[in-house]
Amino acid sequence: MDSAPAMCLIRPFSSADTQSCTAILALAGRDAFGPVAGSAAFTAATQGEAVLVAERGGIVTGFAAVYTGDAPDYFLHHLYVHPAHSGQGIGAQLLAAVVACYGPHLSLKTQLANTGARRFYARAGWVEDAADCGVDAIGAWIRVRYRQ
Repeated sequence: MDSAPAMCLIRPFSSADTQSCTAILALAGRDAFGPVAGSAAFTAATQGEAVLVAERGGIVTGFAAVYTGDAPDYFLHHLYVHPAHSGQGIGAQLLAAVVACYGPHLSLKTQLANTGARRFYARAGWVEDAADCGVDAIGAWIRVRYRQ
């Protein structure tokens, strides 16, 4: 018998979440951004973005940050789950909350080499846009768009 993933509380970020989100970015975001040190790095990486956090049992387990400056075409800049909590449906719940809050005109960029992220977004119905790709300091990337 399959059991559904336990639900998280998805809520807006508060300053009390900074330490937890910094740790998550340092652990889960290092493949995308390289080493991340200190809360100043988290604050700089999410400056001007709307941040949602996933909380389970009073513990922040993940976060998503959306750049909303080009409304209504929003950009999902970050979505990370603490590695100790991966595979539990937290990322999918965060992504669903982002879509509920900021959809339907959402996109993101992911590294071509990040096959795990690419599979995650494809399973959620997002579509890669091969006409919108490039190379940045980390490597080759592709735009992924939410499909309504």
